[in-house]
Amino acid sequence: MRISHHYVTVLVMGALALVLPAQGQEDSSRDTLIVETILRIEGFDLSSSTKAQGAVRRYLKNEWGGERYLDLIERFDLKEEAPGLLRLALKKSESPTGAEAATLLVGLGKGALLGETLEGEDEVAAGQAAKAIAHSGDATLMKALPKVLANPERPLRVRSSALSALYGKDPERQAQLLTMVKSNELAEDLRQTASEILMLSRNAEIREEAKSIFSVAKGDYPSIVELLKRKGDPSRGKELFVTKTCMICHEAGGTGINFGPGLSQIGDKLDARALYEAILLPSEKISMGFEGWEVTLKNNTKLVGIIEETEENLTLTMIGGAKQTIEKGEISSKAKMKQSLMYPGLHQLMTPDELADLVAYLSSLRKDG
Repeated sequence: MRISHHYVTVLVMGALALVLPAQGQEDSSRDTLIVETILRIEGFDLSSSTKAQGAVRRYLKNEWGGERYLDLIERFDLKEEAPGLLRLALKKSESPTGAEAATLLVGLGKGALLGETLEGEDEVAAGQAAKAIAHSGDATLMKALPKVLANPERPLRVRSSALSALYGKDPERQAQLLTMVKSNELAEDLRQTASEILMLSRNAEIREEAKSIFSVAKGDYPSIVELLKRKGDPSRGKELFVTKTCMICHEAGGTGINFGPGLSQIGDKLDARALYEAILLPSEKISMGFEGWEVTLKNNTKLVGIIEETEENLTLTMIGGAKQTIEKGEISSKAKMKQSLMYPGLHQLMTPDELADLVAYLSSLRKDG
C-alpha cells in the first residue's frame, strides 16, 4: 500500500511531538534524532514543521561539518547555509569532505563565493579556494585559475595552488605543463610545485621525463647499505616531508593527507632499512587495503585510486584524497594495478643526504615520541 506524503507528514509530526519538549527546550540528542528521522523519510517537506526546522537549524549550527551536515543541506536545498559550506570547503580543501562541500556549493548556485575568495587578499583562503574550485570541476570557476597563475603580483602560495588545481589531475594537461617547464615558460618559483605534479602523473612517460628534469640526485643513487651509514637530521627531515611530495599522500604528526598508509607511528613499525626499501622500492610490498586500481568509464575516462564498493556504486579515492562516487553502470572496466600508487623514482627529488634526513624523521615518529 502506498502511503501519501500527507500521511507521512502526520506520522513525522507525531514523532516530533514525542521527542521534542513542549516548552521548546533545546537538546542536541533530540535534534540529532529529528535529523536522522527526517532524512530517512522520502519526500518529507521541511517547511511543514517549525519544530523540525528549528531542530535542523540548531543541528547545522552545533554540528558544523558533522556527519549529516552535507546531507541536510543537499536534501533540503538549504541555500542559506552557503557561508558555512564555503567555510567547510576552504578549511577541508585537502580532504574528501572539502571536495563534497565545494561541489555542493556549486550545485546550490553559490559557486561565486569560491571565485570571490580566490580573488581576495587573504592568501591562505585564496589558495584553499583554488583547490576547492578544482574539486568542484566547475568550468566557469576553472577559467579564473590561469589568470591567477599568470599574475606575478599574487603570492606564491596562491599561484602554487592554482597550478595544482589546473594540472594536478589530468595527464593531458600535465603534458602541457611539462612543455611549459621544458621551454622555461613557467615561473622559476613554481618549479617545485610542477615537479610534484609531474612526478606523480599517471602517465609513465611524463613521470620519466620529469624525473630527468627535476632529479637532484646526479648519477647512480647510493645503495640502501650505503644510505644506512648516513646520520640524518630529523628536524630537516620534517621540513622535507612537507616540501617533497610526501604529504600529498601521507599524514604524519597531524600534517598531510590521509590517503596512503598513515605514518604518525611508523617508527614503531619499520626500522630504517625497511623505510628505505618502502621509499626506493614502493611496489615490492603494498600495504593491504592500499592497492591501486585503474577504472575506465564508458566515456573512456580513466581514473586511478583506491576503491570501495557497494552493490550499486564504486567510490574511488584518488591521490590527494579527493573522492568520486561512480554508478557501476558507468564503468567499462576496472583492474588492480601491479605497481604501487607511490610511483618509483620520487626519492630522486631529494639528494641522498636529504633522504637520510627524511628517514631519520620518519624513524622518530613513535607512539611515545
